[in-house]
Amino acid sequence: MERSDDDISELTFNPYNPCNKEISLNQVQTILSKYGVNEQVIDLELYRRAFTHQSYCMRPLDQRIQIAACPPNCIPIQDKSNERLEFLGDGVLECVTKFYMYRRFTRENEGFMTEKKIALVKNESIGSLALQMGLSEWYILSRHSEEKKLRTNLKKLGCLFEAFLGAIFVDFKERGFQIAQTFIERVYEKHIDWTELILCDDNYKNILQVRLQKEFKTTPEYLEISHNGCYHMGVYLCLGQPIWKTSIQQSIPFHQFESFDKIHAYLRTHSHVLIHLGEGRHKIKKKSEQLACEQALQCISKYTR
Repeated sequence: MERSDDDISELTFNPYNPCNKEISLNQVQTILSKYGVNEQVIDLELYRRAFTHQSYCMRPLDQRIQIAACPPNCIPIQDKSNERLEFLGDGVLECVTKFYMYRRFTRENEGFMTEKKIALVKNESIGSLALQMGLSEWYILSRHSEEKKLRTNLKKLGCLFEAFLGAIFVDFKERGFQIAQTFIERVYEKHIDWTELILCDDNYKNILQVRLQKEFKTTPEYLEISHNGCYHMGVYLCLGQPIWKTSIQQSIPFHQFESFDKIHAYLRTHSHVLIHLGEGRHKIKKKSEQLACEQALQCISKYTR
Protein backbone atom coordinates (compact mmCIF):
# COMPACT_ATOMS: atom_id res chain seq x y z
CA MET A 1 0.00 0.00 0.00
CA GLU A 2 1.30 3.46 -0.91
CA ARG A 3 2.16 5.80 1.96
CA SER A 4 0.29 9.11 1.96
CA ASP A 5 1.96 12.43 2.70
CA ASP A 6 0.43 12.38 6.17
CA ASP A 7 2.26 9.15 6.97
CA ILE A 8 5.66 10.88 6.79
CA SER A 9 5.18 11.78 10.45
CA GLU A 10 6.13 8.16 11.19
CA LEU A 11 9.64 8.63 9.75
CA THR A 12 12.53 8.80 12.18
CA PHE A 13 16.07 10.03 11.60
CA ASN A 14 18.42 7.65 13.40
CA PRO A 15 22.13 8.29 12.72
CA TYR A 16 23.38 6.85 16.01
CA ASN A 17 26.37 4.56 15.67
CA PRO A 18 27.53 2.36 18.58
CA CYS A 19 30.93 1.92 16.87
CA ASN A 20 31.84 5.56 17.56
CA LYS A 21 34.40 6.27 20.27
CA GLU A 22 35.15 9.79 21.49
CA ILE A 23 38.86 10.52 21.69
CA SER A 24 40.25 11.38 25.13
CA LEU A 25 42.76 14.02 26.14
CA ASN A 26 45.37 11.35 26.87
CA GLN A 27 44.85 9.76 23.45
CA VAL A 28 45.29 13.10 21.65
CA GLN A 29 48.41 13.77 23.69
CA THR A 30 49.78 10.32 22.82
CA ILE A 31 49.26 10.90 19.09
CA LEU A 32 50.98 14.28 19.24
CA SER A 33 53.95 13.07 21.29
CA LYS A 34 54.45 10.10 18.96
CA TYR A 35 55.16 12.62 16.21
CA GLY A 36 57.39 15.04 18.07
CA VAL A 37 54.85 17.38 19.70
CA ASN A 38 55.24 17.43 23.49
CA GLU A 39 53.25 20.61 24.22
CA GLN A 40 50.10 20.17 26.29
CA VAL A 41 46.76 20.22 24.47
CA ILE A 42 44.77 23.35 25.32
CA ASP A 43 41.33 22.72 23.80
CA LEU A 44 40.30 19.06 23.59
CA GLU A 45 37.02 19.97 21.89
CA LEU A 46 38.90 21.12 18.78
CA TYR A 47 40.35 17.64 18.31
CA ARG A 48 37.02 15.96 18.97
CA ARG A 49 35.48 18.17 16.31
CA ALA A 50 38.30 17.20 13.93
CA PHE A 51 37.10 13.60 14.17
CA THR A 52 33.43 14.44 13.54
CA HIS A 53 32.11 13.66 10.06
CA GLN A 54 29.23 15.82 8.83
CA SER A 55 26.95 12.75 8.76
CA TYR A 56 26.87 12.80 12.58
CA CYS A 57 25.85 16.44 12.94
CA MET A 58 22.56 18.21 13.42
CA ARG A 59 21.03 19.27 10.13
CA PRO A 60 17.78 20.92 9.04
CA LEU A 61 15.07 18.29 8.76
CA ASP A 62 11.49 18.27 7.58
CA GLN A 63 9.44 19.17 10.66
CA ARG A 64 7.52 15.93 10.23
CA ILE A 65 10.68 13.81 10.57
CA GLN A 66 11.57 12.92 14.13
CA ILE A 67 15.09 12.51 15.50
CA ALA A 68 15.45 9.26 17.39
CA ALA A 69 16.43 9.33 21.04
CA CYS A 70 20.13 8.76 21.63
CA PRO A 71 20.79 5.22 22.89
CA PRO A 72 22.87 4.99 26.09
CA ASN A 73 25.74 3.29 24.24
CA CYS A 74 26.05 6.04 21.59
CA ILE A 75 27.62 9.50 21.40
CA PRO A 76 25.02 12.32 21.06
CA ILE A 77 24.61 14.04 17.69
CA GLN A 78 27.20 16.82 17.33
CA ASP A 79 26.58 20.50 16.57
CA LYS A 80 29.63 21.01 14.33
CA SER A 81 31.51 18.85 11.83
CA ASN A 82 35.21 18.87 10.97
CA GLU A 83 34.72 20.63 7.61
CA ARG A 84 36.01 24.08 8.67
CA LEU A 85 39.05 22.57 10.38
CA GLU A 86 39.65 20.47 7.26
CA PHE A 87 39.66 23.64 5.16
CA LEU A 88 42.27 25.17 7.44
CA GLY A 89 44.39 22.03 7.67
CA ASP A 90 44.49 21.71 3.89
CA GLY A 91 46.27 25.05 3.65
CA VAL A 92 48.71 24.19 6.44
CA LEU A 93 49.53 20.83 4.84
CA GLU A 94 50.13 22.42 1.43
CA CYS A 95 52.56 25.02 2.76
CA VAL A 96 54.46 22.68 5.09
CA THR A 97 54.82 20.03 2.39
CA LYS A 98 56.19 22.51 -0.15
CA PHE A 99 58.77 23.81 2.31
CA TYR A 100 59.70 20.25 3.30
CA MET A 101 60.21 19.26 -0.36
CA TYR A 102 62.27 22.42 -0.93
CA ARG A 103 64.63 21.45 1.90
CA ARG A 104 64.74 17.70 1.24
CA PHE A 105 65.36 17.83 -2.52
CA THR A 106 67.90 20.63 -2.80
CA ARG A 107 69.00 19.80 -6.34
CA GLU A 108 65.64 19.03 -7.94
CA ASN A 109 63.72 21.41 -10.18
CA GLU A 110 60.28 22.91 -9.61
CA GLY A 111 58.57 20.32 -11.82
CA PHE A 112 59.90 17.38 -9.80
CA MET A 113 58.94 18.96 -6.47
CA THR A 114 55.46 19.84 -7.71
CA GLU A 115 54.89 16.30 -8.96
CA LYS A 116 55.99 14.70 -5.68
CA LYS A 117 54.11 17.26 -3.60
CA ILE A 118 50.90 16.34 -5.45
CA ALA A 119 51.58 12.65 -4.81
CA LEU A 120 52.11 13.34 -1.10
CA VAL A 121 49.08 15.51 -0.34
CA LYS A 122 46.38 13.89 -2.48
CA ASN A 123 43.52 12.62 -0.34
CA GLU A 124 44.22 8.94 -0.85
CA SER A 125 47.86 9.38 0.23
CA ILE A 126 47.18 11.33 3.41
CA GLY A 127 44.22 9.04 4.07
CA SER A 128 46.65 6.12 4.04
CA LEU A 129 48.78 8.01 6.57
CA ALA A 130 45.73 8.53 8.80
CA LEU A 131 44.96 4.80 8.62
CA GLN A 132 48.55 3.88 9.53
CA MET A 133 48.41 6.33 12.44
CA GLY A 134 45.22 4.70 13.74
CA LEU A 135 43.12 7.88 13.51
CA SER A 136 40.15 5.98 12.08
CA GLU A 137 39.48 4.46 15.52
CA TRP A 138 37.98 7.75 16.74
CA TYR A 139 36.21 8.81 13.54
CA ILE A 140 32.66 9.85 14.46
CA LEU A 141 30.31 8.66 11.71
CA SER A 142 26.62 8.02 11.24
CA ARG A 143 25.40 4.45 11.20
CA HIS A 144 24.75 4.72 7.46
CA SER A 145 28.29 6.02 6.81
CA GLU A 146 29.67 3.14 8.88
CA GLU A 147 27.74 0.68 6.73
CA LYS A 148 29.21 2.33 3.63
CA LYS A 149 32.69 1.70 5.13
CA LEU A 150 33.67 5.37 5.36
CA ARG A 151 35.82 4.50 8.38
CA THR A 152 38.36 2.90 6.03
CA ASN A 153 37.70 5.12 3.00
CA LEU A 154 41.08 6.70 2.24
CA LYS A 155 39.59 9.82 0.70
CA LYS A 156 37.47 10.50 3.79
CA LEU A 157 40.39 9.70 6.07
CA GLY A 158 42.43 12.25 4.12
CA CYS A 159 39.83 14.85 5.11
CA LEU A 160 40.11 13.67 8.73
CA PHE A 161 43.91 14.06 8.63
CA GLU A 162 43.58 17.63 7.34
CA ALA A 163 41.02 18.45 10.04
CA PHE A 164 43.39 17.12 12.72
CA LEU A 165 46.10 19.44 11.38
CA GLY A 166 43.61 22.30 11.49
CA ALA A 167 42.92 21.51 15.14
CA ILE A 168 46.65 21.61 15.95
CA PHE A 169 47.02 24.93 14.13
CA VAL A 170 44.14 26.56 16.03
CA ASP A 171 44.84 24.96 19.41
CA PHE A 172 48.41 26.22 19.75
CA LYS A 173 47.55 29.74 18.59
CA GLU A 174 50.61 31.78 17.50
CA ARG A 175 52.79 28.64 17.61
CA GLY A 176 50.21 26.58 15.75
CA PHE A 177 51.91 26.60 12.38
CA GLN A 178 55.33 25.69 13.79
CA ILE A 179 53.90 22.82 15.83
CA ALA A 180 51.81 21.56 12.90
CA GLN A 181 54.98 21.67 10.80
CA THR A 182 56.85 19.50 13.31
CA PHE A 183 53.95 17.05 13.42
CA ILE A 184 53.59 16.76 9.63
CA GLU A 185 57.30 16.32 9.01
CA ARG A 186 57.57 13.59 11.66
CA VAL A 187 54.59 11.81 10.08
CA TYR A 188 56.32 11.95 6.69
CA GLU A 189 59.62 10.69 8.09
CA LYS A 190 57.95 7.80 9.91
CA HIS A 191 55.50 6.62 7.26
CA ILE A 192 56.63 7.70 3.77
CA ASP A 193 58.74 5.36 1.64
CA TRP A 194 60.75 8.03 -0.17
CA THR A 195 62.37 5.62 -2.62
CA GLU A 196 58.97 4.38 -3.72
CA LEU A 197 57.63 7.93 -3.95
CA ILE A 198 60.53 9.03 -6.17
CA LEU A 199 60.42 5.99 -8.45
CA CYS A 200 56.64 5.69 -8.67
CA ASP A 201 54.77 8.04 -10.98
CA ASP A 202 51.02 7.50 -11.24
CA ASN A 203 50.27 10.94 -12.67
CA TYR A 204 49.26 9.49 -16.01
CA LYS A 205 48.09 12.85 -17.36
CA ASN A 206 51.53 14.31 -16.84
CA ILE A 207 53.33 11.28 -18.31
CA LEU A 208 51.15 11.30 -21.43
CA GLN A 209 51.48 15.05 -21.86
CA VAL A 210 55.28 14.90 -21.69
CA ARG A 211 55.38 12.04 -24.19
CA LEU A 212 53.10 13.72 -26.74
CA GLN A 213 54.80 17.08 -26.30
CA LYS A 214 58.15 15.49 -27.08
CA GLU A 215 56.88 13.57 -30.14
CA PHE A 216 54.28 15.91 -31.66
CA LYS A 217 54.90 19.30 -29.99
CA THR A 218 51.33 19.34 -28.68
CA THR A 219 49.36 18.28 -25.62
CA PRO A 220 46.46 15.82 -25.33
CA GLU A 221 42.85 16.96 -25.55
CA TYR A 222 40.07 15.77 -23.21
CA LEU A 223 36.52 15.44 -24.50
CA GLU A 224 33.42 14.18 -22.74
CA ILE A 225 32.02 11.14 -24.54
CA SER A 226 28.91 10.84 -22.36
CA HIS A 227 27.62 11.61 -18.89
CA ASN A 228 25.25 9.09 -17.39
CA GLY A 229 25.75 9.21 -13.64
CA CYS A 230 29.51 9.57 -14.10
CA TYR A 231 31.98 11.26 -16.41
CA HIS A 232 32.94 9.25 -19.49
CA MET A 233 36.01 11.08 -20.76
CA GLY A 234 38.15 10.41 -23.80
CA VAL A 235 41.72 11.55 -24.38
CA TYR A 236 42.68 12.48 -27.95
CA LEU A 237 45.64 13.54 -30.03
CA CYS A 238 44.53 16.37 -32.32
CA LEU A 239 46.95 17.32 -35.11
CA GLY A 240 46.64 19.82 -37.95
CA GLN A 241 43.49 21.62 -36.79
CA PRO A 242 41.88 23.12 -33.66
CA ILE A 243 40.01 20.67 -31.46
CA TRP A 244 36.77 22.66 -31.80
CA LYS A 245 36.68 21.89 -35.52
CA THR A 246 36.72 18.14 -34.92
CA SER A 247 34.15 15.50 -34.04
CA ILE A 248 34.91 12.52 -31.83
CA GLN A 249 32.79 10.39 -34.15
CA GLN A 250 35.47 10.94 -36.81
CA SER A 251 38.40 10.02 -34.56
CA ILE A 252 40.68 7.12 -35.45
CA PRO A 253 41.70 4.63 -32.71
CA PHE A 254 45.42 4.56 -31.99
CA HIS A 255 45.66 0.83 -32.63
CA GLN A 256 44.98 1.46 -36.34
CA PHE A 257 48.30 3.31 -36.51
CA GLU A 258 50.23 1.12 -34.06
CA SER A 259 53.13 3.59 -33.80
CA PHE A 260 54.06 7.26 -33.76
CA ASP A 261 56.00 6.78 -37.01
CA LYS A 262 52.83 5.73 -38.82
CA ILE A 263 51.03 8.82 -37.52
CA HIS A 264 53.78 11.00 -38.96
CA ALA A 265 53.52 9.08 -42.24
CA TYR A 266 49.73 9.59 -42.30
CA LEU A 267 50.17 13.34 -41.91
CA ARG A 268 52.38 13.48 -45.00
CA THR A 269 49.28 12.75 -47.09
CA HIS A 270 46.58 14.21 -44.81
CA SER A 271 46.29 17.73 -43.43
CA HIS A 272 44.85 16.76 -40.07
CA VAL A 273 43.84 13.86 -37.86
CA LEU A 274 42.05 13.22 -34.55
CA ILE A 275 43.28 10.09 -32.79
CA HIS A 276 41.44 8.39 -29.93
CA LEU A 277 44.03 7.31 -27.35
CA GLY A 278 41.95 6.07 -24.44
CA GLU A 279 38.92 6.61 -22.24
CA GLY A 280 37.88 6.36 -18.61
CA ARG A 281 34.79 6.53 -16.42
CA HIS A 282 34.51 7.99 -12.93
CA LYS A 283 32.13 10.19 -10.93
CA ILE A 284 34.97 12.72 -10.60
CA LYS A 285 35.99 14.31 -13.89
CA LYS A 286 39.71 14.54 -13.14
CA LYS A 287 39.76 10.88 -12.10
CA SER A 288 38.11 9.84 -15.36
CA GLU A 289 40.76 11.81 -17.27
CA GLN A 290 43.51 10.06 -15.32
CA LEU A 291 41.96 6.67 -16.13
CA ALA A 292 41.74 7.64 -19.80
CA CYS A 293 45.43 8.58 -19.80
CA GLU A 294 46.37 5.34 -18.05
CA GLN A 295 44.56 3.38 -20.77
CA ALA A 296 46.21 5.52 -23.45
CA LEU A 297 49.69 4.83 -22.09
CA GLN A 298 48.97 1.10 -21.93
CA CYS A 299 47.82 1.15 -25.55
CA ILE A 300 50.83 3.16 -26.72
CA SER A 301 53.23 0.88 -24.83
CA LYS A 302 51.62 -2.20 -26.35
CA TYR A 303 52.38 -1.06 -29.90
CA THR A 304 55.59 0.92 -29.43
CA ARG A 305 57.83 -1.47 -27.49
